[in-house]
Amino acid sequence: MYFMTPEQFQFVKKQAKKILSTYTTSKDLKVIQAIQALVQEEIDGKLTFDGIEQQLLLQPIFQIQTKEQMELFLKDIKQYVEPFIKPTESELKKLFPKDKKLKLPKLGDFDWQETSYFSWFDSGTNRKYIVYREGGVLKGVRGTFSNSAKVGICTVCNQHAKVGMLLVSKKGTDLGTYTKKGNYICEDSASCNEALSDMEKFTNFVNNLN
Repeated sequence: MYFMTPEQFQFVKKQAKKILSTYTTSKDLKVIQAIQALVQEEIDGKLTFDGIEQQLLLQPIFQIQTKEQMELFLKDIKQYVEPFIKPTESELKKLFPKDKKLKLPKLGDFDWQETSYFSWFDSGTNRKYIVYREGGVLKGVRGTFSNSAKVGICTVCNQHAKVGMLLVSKKGTDLGTYTKKGNYICEDSASCNEALSDMEKFTNFVNNLN
Protein backbone atom coordinates (compact mmCIF):
# COMPACT_ATOMS: atom_id res chain seq x y z
CA MET A 1 0.00 0.00 0.00
CA TYR A 2 2.70 2.48 0.97
CA PHE A 3 5.07 3.70 -1.74
CA MET A 4 6.30 7.01 -0.35
CA THR A 5 8.35 8.07 2.63
CA PRO A 6 7.51 11.34 4.45
CA GLU A 7 10.49 12.97 2.74
CA GLN A 8 9.22 11.86 -0.70
CA PHE A 9 5.73 13.15 0.15
CA GLN A 10 7.22 16.57 0.93
CA PHE A 11 9.04 16.39 -2.39
CA VAL A 12 5.79 15.65 -4.27
CA LYS A 13 4.14 18.51 -2.37
CA LYS A 14 6.82 20.88 -3.70
CA GLN A 15 6.20 19.64 -7.24
CA ALA A 16 2.45 20.19 -6.81
CA LYS A 17 3.12 23.78 -5.74
CA LYS A 18 5.32 24.20 -8.81
CA ILE A 19 2.48 23.07 -11.10
CA LEU A 20 -0.01 25.36 -9.35
CA SER A 21 2.37 28.31 -9.63
CA THR A 22 2.81 27.68 -13.35
CA TYR A 23 -0.93 27.66 -14.04
CA THR A 24 -1.31 30.79 -11.91
CA THR A 25 1.43 32.79 -13.63
CA SER A 26 1.32 31.59 -17.24
CA LYS A 27 -1.27 30.95 -19.94
CA ASP A 28 1.37 29.79 -22.41
CA LEU A 29 0.65 26.12 -23.15
CA LYS A 30 4.28 25.42 -24.10
CA VAL A 31 5.51 26.80 -20.77
CA ILE A 32 2.96 24.71 -18.87
CA GLN A 33 3.87 21.55 -20.78
CA ALA A 34 7.59 22.17 -20.20
CA ILE A 35 7.06 22.45 -16.44
CA GLN A 36 4.83 19.36 -16.45
CA ALA A 37 7.56 17.40 -18.25
CA LEU A 38 10.16 18.64 -15.76
CA VAL A 39 7.97 17.64 -12.80
CA GLN A 40 7.43 14.18 -14.31
CA GLU A 41 11.19 13.77 -14.71
CA GLU A 42 11.80 14.92 -11.12
CA ILE A 43 9.20 12.50 -9.73
CA ASP A 44 10.57 9.57 -11.76
CA GLY A 45 14.03 10.31 -10.40
CA LYS A 46 12.88 10.50 -6.78
CA LEU A 47 10.26 7.77 -6.41
CA THR A 48 10.31 4.06 -7.17
CA PHE A 49 6.99 2.59 -8.28
CA ASP A 50 5.97 -1.06 -8.04
CA GLY A 51 3.53 -0.77 -10.90
CA ILE A 52 1.52 1.47 -13.21
CA GLU A 53 -1.25 1.75 -10.60
CA GLN A 54 1.03 3.70 -8.24
CA GLN A 55 2.18 5.98 -11.05
CA LEU A 56 -1.43 6.72 -12.00
CA LEU A 57 -2.19 7.83 -8.43
CA LEU A 58 0.13 10.80 -8.95
CA GLN A 59 -1.15 11.80 -12.39
CA PRO A 60 -3.74 14.31 -11.06
CA ILE A 61 -0.79 16.50 -10.06
CA PHE A 62 -0.55 17.71 -13.66
CA GLN A 63 -4.09 19.14 -13.61
CA ILE A 64 -3.72 21.22 -10.43
CA GLN A 65 -4.92 24.74 -11.20
CA THR A 66 -6.30 25.88 -7.83
CA LYS A 67 -5.20 25.69 -4.21
CA GLU A 68 -8.29 23.59 -3.43
CA GLN A 69 -7.32 21.05 -6.11
CA MET A 70 -3.81 20.86 -4.69
CA GLU A 71 -5.06 20.27 -1.15
CA LEU A 72 -7.43 17.55 -2.36
CA PHE A 73 -4.62 15.87 -4.33
CA LEU A 74 -2.29 15.89 -1.32
CA LYS A 75 -5.04 14.54 0.93
CA ASP A 76 -5.69 11.70 -1.54
CA ILE A 77 -2.06 10.59 -1.81
CA LYS A 78 -1.15 10.99 1.86
CA GLN A 79 -2.65 7.58 2.65
CA TYR A 80 0.21 6.04 0.63
CA VAL A 81 2.91 7.59 2.83
CA GLU A 82 4.61 5.19 5.22
CA PRO A 83 4.62 7.00 8.57
CA PHE A 84 7.61 7.35 10.85
CA ILE A 85 7.16 4.53 13.37
CA LYS A 86 6.11 6.23 16.59
CA PRO A 87 8.58 5.35 19.34
CA THR A 88 7.50 4.49 22.84
CA GLU A 89 8.42 6.57 25.88
CA SER A 90 10.60 3.68 27.03
CA GLU A 91 12.54 3.66 23.75
CA LEU A 92 13.14 7.40 23.98
CA LYS A 93 14.41 7.17 27.55
CA LYS A 94 16.85 4.44 26.48
CA LEU A 95 18.19 6.76 23.76
CA PHE A 96 19.14 9.40 26.29
CA PRO A 97 20.16 7.46 29.45
CA LYS A 98 22.18 10.37 30.88
CA ASP A 99 19.05 12.51 31.16
CA LYS A 100 17.44 11.06 34.28
CA LYS A 101 14.60 13.60 34.23
CA LEU A 102 13.98 13.54 30.50
CA LYS A 103 10.98 15.67 29.55
CA LEU A 104 9.26 14.04 26.61
CA PRO A 105 6.94 15.77 24.14
CA LYS A 106 3.35 14.69 23.59
CA LEU A 107 3.81 12.04 20.93
CA GLY A 108 0.20 12.45 19.82
CA ASP A 109 0.99 15.97 18.61
CA PHE A 110 3.15 14.75 15.72
CA ASP A 111 1.90 14.00 12.21
CA TRP A 112 3.97 10.89 11.61
CA GLN A 113 3.23 10.81 7.87
CA GLU A 114 4.97 14.16 7.54
CA THR A 115 7.82 13.34 9.90
CA SER A 116 11.22 12.28 8.56
CA TYR A 117 12.80 12.93 11.94
CA PHE A 118 11.29 14.35 15.08
CA SER A 119 12.64 16.79 17.58
CA TRP A 120 11.72 18.73 20.68
CA PHE A 121 13.22 21.44 22.84
CA ASP A 122 13.45 21.43 26.64
CA SER A 123 13.46 25.08 27.70
CA GLY A 124 14.44 24.09 31.24
CA THR A 125 17.80 22.69 30.12
CA ASN A 126 18.16 24.49 26.75
CA ARG A 127 18.54 21.09 25.13
CA LYS A 128 17.21 20.09 21.75
CA TYR A 129 16.62 16.40 21.05
CA ILE A 130 16.63 14.86 17.57
CA VAL A 131 15.33 11.33 16.98
CA TYR A 132 15.51 9.44 13.69
CA ARG A 133 15.72 5.97 12.23
CA GLU A 134 18.69 4.62 10.33
CA GLY A 135 18.39 1.18 8.79
CA GLY A 136 15.32 0.62 10.95
CA VAL A 137 17.27 1.39 14.14
CA LEU A 138 16.07 4.23 16.37
CA LYS A 139 18.85 6.75 17.02
CA GLY A 140 19.12 10.12 18.70
CA VAL A 141 21.36 13.10 19.29
CA ARG A 142 20.98 15.91 21.76
CA GLY A 143 22.76 19.13 22.42
CA THR A 144 22.39 22.66 23.67
CA PHE A 145 20.32 24.88 21.40
CA SER A 146 20.70 28.64 21.18
CA ASN A 147 18.11 30.64 19.25
CA SER A 148 19.82 33.18 17.02
CA ALA A 149 16.67 35.31 16.64
CA LYS A 150 17.51 35.76 12.98
CA VAL A 151 16.77 34.15 9.64
CA GLY A 152 19.41 31.88 8.19
CA ILE A 153 19.80 28.73 6.11
CA CYS A 154 19.04 25.48 7.90
CA THR A 155 21.72 22.81 7.47
CA VAL A 156 19.09 20.07 7.46
CA CYS A 157 16.38 21.31 5.07
CA ASN A 158 18.21 24.16 3.29
CA GLN A 159 15.32 26.61 3.68
CA HIS A 160 15.54 30.20 4.89
CA ALA A 161 13.99 30.16 8.36
CA LYS A 162 14.49 31.16 11.98
CA VAL A 163 17.50 29.11 12.96
CA GLY A 164 19.54 28.39 16.06
CA MET A 165 22.87 26.75 16.83
CA LEU A 166 22.79 23.14 18.00
CA LEU A 167 26.01 22.21 19.83
CA VAL A 168 26.76 18.59 20.71
CA SER A 169 29.54 17.75 23.18
CA LYS A 170 31.55 14.54 22.81
CA LYS A 171 34.34 13.13 24.95
CA GLY A 172 37.74 13.90 23.48
CA THR A 173 40.61 11.46 23.06
CA ASP A 174 42.35 12.80 26.18
CA LEU A 175 40.86 12.17 29.61
CA GLY A 176 38.61 14.99 30.77
CA THR A 177 38.50 16.75 27.40
CA TYR A 178 35.48 17.39 25.21
CA THR A 179 34.94 18.41 21.63
CA LYS A 180 31.94 20.35 20.41
CA LYS A 181 30.33 20.05 17.02
CA GLY A 182 27.31 21.88 15.73
CA ASN A 183 25.52 23.83 13.07
CA TYR A 184 22.52 26.02 12.42
CA ILE A 185 19.16 24.28 12.13
CA CYS A 186 15.50 25.32 12.11
CA GLU A 187 13.99 26.46 15.36
CA ASP A 188 10.67 24.94 14.24
CA SER A 189 11.17 21.22 13.55
CA ALA A 190 7.70 20.76 11.99
CA SER A 191 8.52 23.46 9.43
CA CYS A 192 11.91 21.81 8.88
CA ASN A 193 10.26 18.45 8.16
CA GLU A 194 7.90 20.08 5.69
CA ALA A 195 10.84 21.59 3.81
CA LEU A 196 12.95 18.43 4.00
CA SER A 197 12.87 16.64 0.65
CA ASP A 198 16.43 15.30 0.60
CA MET A 199 17.36 12.99 3.49
CA GLU A 200 21.02 13.00 2.45
CA LYS A 201 21.40 16.47 3.98
CA PHE A 202 19.89 15.27 7.26
CA THR A 203 22.09 12.15 7.29
CA ASN A 204 25.22 14.22 6.69
CA PHE A 205 24.18 16.55 9.52
CA VAL A 206 23.71 13.84 12.17
CA ASN A 207 26.77 11.90 11.02
CA ASN A 208 28.86 15.02 11.49
CA LEU A 209 27.64 15.28 15.08
CA ASN A 210 28.34 11.65 15.99
